[in-house]
Amino acid sequence: MNIYTGISYHILDSKSRLFLAPKYRGKSNKYILCSGIDDCVVIYSYDNWNKIVGKIESISLKNKSYQRAFLRTFFADVEMVVIDNQGRILIPQKFKEKYNLIKEVVVVGVKDKIELWNKKVWERYYLTSVNVLKKIKAQLEI
Repeated sequence: MNIYTGISYHILDSKSRLFLAPKYRGKSNKYILCSGIDDCVVIYSYDNWNKIVGKIESISLKNKSYQRAFLRTFFADVEMVVIDNQGRILIPQKFKEKYNLIKEVVVVGVKDKIELWNKKVWERYYLTSVNVLKKIKAQLEI
C-alpha cells in the first residue's frame, strides 16, 4: 500500500489539471477521485482504491435501504482519471464546483489517500485541527 504524507500548494492550470508530485504517485497511472467526508476531494491510487472497495463491500448496515442509498450515491460520485506524461490529472468540473477548486489548491497526504482542498478552506480546517492534535499528542505521549 502507498503511504502519503505532507502538504503541498498548487495552482490548477487553465484546463483544470493538477500536477501530482512524484511522492503522491502510485504504481499505476490511474487515480480514483471521490467526495471526502470533510470538505475536500479524496484521491486514491488505483491500487489503494481496490482496498477501499473491499472495505466498503464488508460494510453491513442494519437498514438495507440506507446501505443501498450509500452505495449508489457514493459510487455515483466516483471518477477515474489518468495521469498524463507531465504528471497531471484532470479535476472533473463537478468536483471543482462542489469544493470551490478555482485556482489555489492544497494537496494533503493522509496515509492511504491524498486530499485536494480549496486553499482557504484547508487553512481554516488546519488551524482548528492543530488544537485537536496538541490534545491527542499529549494523551498519546508522542
